[in-house]
Amino acid sequence: MLRAPLLFMALCGIFSLHLKSQCGPSLVWSDEFDGTSLNTLDWNYQVGDGCDRGICGWGNNEVQWYQQQNVSVSDGTLKITARRESVANSTYTSGRITTEDKNDFRYGYYEARIKLPEAGGTWPAFWMLPTDYVYGGWPTSGEIDIMEFVANDPREVFGTIHYGLPFPNNSFQGNELEIGEGNWYDDFHTFAIEWREDEIKWFVDDILYSTKVPSDVSPARWPFDQDFHFLLNVAVGGTLGGAVTASSFPTTMEVDYVRVYDRGKTYISGENIVSGGATTVRYVLGNVPDGASINWAVPASATITSGQGTDQITVDWGNAGGRVAATVSADCGDYAVGMDVTVSAFSRVASFENFDDSPLATFGTASGTLREVDNPAPNALNGSQLVGRYTRNANSQFDFIVYNVNSLGDADEFYLGERRIFIDVYTEEAPVGTEILLQMENSTATGDNYPTGRHSRYRAYTEAQGEWHRLEFEPLDRPDGGVSGFGINKFVLLFQPNSTSSNVFYYDNFDAYERQIVSVREPAALDFPAVIMPNPVRGEGAIRIAPERSVRLDLDILDSRGRVVVHRSGIQVAAGERTMDLGVGHLPGGVYFVRLRDNRGRSATRRLIRIE
Repeated sequence: MLRAPLLFMALCGIFSLHLKSQCGPSLVWSDEFDGTSLNTLDWNYQVGDGCDRGICGWGNNEVQWYQQQNVSVSDGTLKITARRESVANSTYTSGRITTEDKNDFRYGYYEARIKLPEAGGTWPAFWMLPTDYVYGGWPTSGEIDIMEFVANDPREVFGTIHYGLPFPNNSFQGNELEIGEGNWYDDFHTFAIEWREDEIKWFVDDILYSTKVPSDVSPARWPFDQDFHFLLNVAVGGTLGGAVTASSFPTTMEVDYVRVYDRGKTYISGENIVSGGATTVRYVLGNVPDGASINWAVPASATITSGQGTDQITVDWGNAGGRVAATVSADCGDYAVGMDVTVSAFSRVASFENFDDSPLATFGTASGTLREVDNPAPNALNGSQLVGRYTRNANSQFDFIVYNVNSLGDADEFYLGERRIFIDVYTEEAPVGTEILLQMENSTATGDNYPTGRHSRYRAYTEAQGEWHRLEFEPLDRPDGGVSGFGINKFVLLFQPNSTSSNVFYYDNFDAYERQIVSVREPAALDFPAVIMPNPVRGEGAIRIAPERSVRLDLDILDSRGRVVVHRSGIQVAAGERTMDLGVGHLPGGVYFVRLRDNRGRSATRRLIRIE
């Protein structure tokens, strides 16, 4: 075990750091993968399907067999390739390597620059396990997942900790980061954690998106105070990897480097996806060197409303995104930290209740009194003639309004943020910050059997008195995870729950919104025509292109909410007029967008109408 040399390096790094007046972290260990083979002084190969350890399928019903042949180093990157081939009882092969007993670490800043694989069913990870299991078997001694990715959900990456009682009574928690534009596998990204004695933070491209501390796992033990080692692997299928797209194999994860520093880098936190017109969105820098000066820059469509020159700003957004960046000037020089922000436009697609028109929902019952009245204070936000006036029943601690709703579709989309619910509110009595709850339920829910039948809950807080303001309901929790998103037939609104007030709430425009496709930046256009023939299309459909030279293309088909429903990569097309099948015969009727991208980043998007 090489722990003593690493400890010495860490101490030297800390000493040199003080000499630099906290200009930046010191490198403790790294592998830049500059050779032609894996350095086995630093790494171990793991082989098999886990059965020799008593965890067949590696404990997750994975379908791959790990072998050394699937791990290679060339052209400055480590490559772990998953292939469709049978070995032993497995139908796929892949690679998994660890630094166990060769490079073990405790505390510091760990990062890897990785290009993720695209094939459906792949489940790559950059993670850490304890070396000595001093608190007991998995996961009692802990697990730190720096990055996990599921190619079947290519817009999200995850950071997670595992802890608590032995399996199957184990515990875990974490967060995910959604990419604003494209998919995580489109390019290299840097995944990192900053691990301190009483805190772990997760980053992607210097963006902080999750923090965990001992109180988060209480009363369980915080086991992250021992030596851990790295693992890099690409799993296939299993409980998280999901359905495998066999035609997309082989597929490769590339790792540019793995680096360990004695402490964290400067980072940025804030929302990387905002709604058009969002105001007072906060962006914060962390780990700024002492005495540094800071200058922020935002895109032309955004305005810094406060904080220029400090470590945090608030920004008002228009209808276009771009990069929020801060230039930090320190004794050691200048450097920039920032994030790309996507403005995600949502358009109203349905009204559950607006009192002027026929609504999607119908009023059922209420604890208090609901009347349809003239708008008490029309303004630019809400100039409707009629609104609802609701007086709470002071004798009902959890006062409620019930609406019956049909044709809602999949309510999971509301909880996942693909669709959203807004409501206009006006009140003269309720203080700013008054809570409003929304519950989505099915017919099994009754007044005394909580949480049965409650699919999901959403929360909003009032932001003003004496004027109309529009509130967005944010997902709160899933009380009954067994309720199908397609079975919702009831909405319950609770104004100022868990109180005995008799406050009056006016409300209106209780509406559903759907995400529209808005890009951070416009890519260059393809230099050849691309025409869908015919359009509208029945069956599989085709697109006619005429490149002047041989080209490699990626093809994505997106639904009306911007979700990729068909993905094909690496299509080699010779020069001249060509017709390619779109492969949309399995899709339901509706509006779609066909996007072609070449290997130089140019693209073209065409609208497709599919008729069943």
